[in-house]
Amino acid sequence: MADQQDSQQDEPPELVDLLRFTTTCLGLGIPAPKVAGDFRFGLEGLRQRGILPLEDVARIRAVTAREARAHPEGWAAGFAEGYRSAWAAAILRVLNARGVAFGKHLHRGLNLCLDTDKLTHFLDRAVTATHEADLIAGRPTSRRS
Repeated sequence: MADQQDSQQDEPPELVDLLRFTTTCLGLGIPAPKVAGDFRFGLEGLRQRGILPLEDVARIRAVTAREARAHPEGWAAGFAEGYRSAWAAAILRVLNARGVAFGKHLHRGLNLCLDTDKLTHFLDRAVTATHEADLIAGRPTSRRS
C-alpha cells in the first residue's frame, strides 16, 4: 500500500485524477469503449497542457492497447513518431489552407522536430501566421495598405 502511495505521489495529480475518473466510470458500468475514448481525450489534454510528455502518453497508451501487448516499447515509439508526424502535417495543412507560402526547409524541419511542445506552439501560430517567418518567430507581422 505504501509503495502504491509513493508511486502516485510521483505522478502528476491531474493524471491520478484522470485514472480515478476512469476507474469510477468503469465501476459505474459505463461501456469500456466510451471510457477508453474519454481516457485518451484526457491524456491528450494533459499532453497539450505540458503536464505529461508525449513519451509518457505513448507508454500509457501502449499499456492499454491490445495490439501493443506483445511489444509495448516498440508500439509506444511508433505511436510517438506517428503523433509528431501528424502534428507536422497539420501545421503544413493549416498554412496551405490559409495560403501561406512555405519552403521545403520548413516542411523538413517540422517533420524532423522531436519536441511536441514546439509543434503544438507552431500549430497555434499557423492559425494566425501570414508568412512562414511568423510561424518561427511567433509574432505575426501586420501589413497595412
